[in-house]
Amino acid sequence: AWYTTRERDRDEVLPWDHLDSGLDRDWLWDDWQDALDEVELDDCRWTPCFDCGVCPTMGTEIQIGPTGRKLLPLTVV
Repeated sequence: AWYTTRERDRDEVLPWDHLDSGLDRDWLWDDWQDALDEVELDDCRWTPCFDCGVCPTMGTEIQIGPTGRKLLPLTVV
């Protein structure tokens, strides 16, 4: 339980801190706090950017079509 379910401090060094997923550590912490508070974030492909850090880090571009609407990278089924 100490390794998996205890409360952690924002500045604590975590075992996975050496891994780079493209997400900003501060954004991940804030997202974790939102999850604990049961706050749901909309998918940023359909809503404004949440500034997680993935797009600039991974070279992701959200394209704007001729209608001015965003072209989604996924096909809606």
